[in-house]
Amino acid sequence: MSKDISLEQSSSKRFIANNRSLLKEYAEKNQEFFGVGIVVVNLLLLKTDKLNRSDLLDSDLAERQPQTIHQGLSYIAQNNFWYRMINMKIKQKYQIDLQAKNNPDQILIVFIKDTELEHFSIYTINLNNSED
Repeated sequence: MSKDISLEQSSSKRFIANNRSLLKEYAEKNQEFFGVGIVVVNLLLLKTDKLNRSDLLDSDLAERQPQTIHQGLSYIAQNNFWYRMINMKIKQKYQIDLQAKNNPDQILIVFIKDTELEHFSIYTINLNNSED
């Protein structure tokens, strides 16, 4: 039995709506430390649509374990293996090259919906203004 696509999209949109400002802060903090990257939300591992501020922003980035797509929420830097893998999948599905499309005023959020990295959705959030 497969999930309804509209339900998957609505859960991703609800996640963005509930966590927009926190996702911006999380991406900016990580981008300053690790450089250009993407925020990855693994819906198979994340059991809530509301993030905890203290878990994301209070951790010491230098002491954090390597980021992978096998975490509920992660920041994947451009030099990471998983960034290249996600970029390849997005190129195949949407004909978009993340490295060529790199915009420092936006963060890209990728929602992973299966273990094979075949079903995902992508969203962008503008960093410079409150309207996205």
